[in-house]
Amino acid sequence: MKKIILLLFSLLIMISCNRDNETEDNTPKLPPETQNGANTLGCMVNGKLFYPRDGIGDVMGNAKALSWWGSSSSTYEYREMRVANLRDGKPLNYMYFHLQDLPTKGVGEYFWKESNFNNDIDGLMQNYLYVRAFDYNTNTWKWYTSYENSGNTTITKYGGQAIVSGTFSGKLRTADGKEEIEITNGRFDINTSTISSHNFP
Repeated sequence: MKKIILLLFSLLIMISCNRDNETEDNTPKLPPETQNGANTLGCMVNGKLFYPRDGIGDVMGNAKALSWWGSSSSTYEYREMRVANLRDGKPLNYMYFHLQDLPTKGVGEYFWKESNFNNDIDGLMQNYLYVRAFDYNTNTWKWYTSYENSGNTTITKYGGQAIVSGTFSGKLRTADGKEEIEITNGRFDINTSTISSHNFP
């Protein structure tokens, strides 16, 4: 009888340990740095993980968490990427990248400057990043922008293909300059021809 109880107890411990391992594997992590169009993006914002998450139950359907667009006109040559967490908006609700002259410059470093918190042709024609971040102290969202040489986006793959890959990191501040957040370990690898149909759960 003792052997049966000991055997059952051992099985129970093994099953419990196995379930603990499964839970750890489901914990969101930064995606690896790749250059194959894996449609991934992630970074740390003041030490908290941010990654794109599609919305659910929207009137127009499920809102997409990541989009890529731009202009190649001689007046406005740029590419932009909008990344969102449309589930709980934490630690960021929105992140906007503006990469000036990407179609002609291609691979290289894009040093950030200040934004006017607008995008497309309403934004400034220079490299910048701005975000809407959750303030855990006040339980509100606030806008933060890059500023002169506060960080950079490094494009590691681009040119004649749908794949755009890179890394990013730096500091952002509120418009009044009183508060600052830090973005570290940023990386992305997107396929611009499939990103609109990719799911970000």
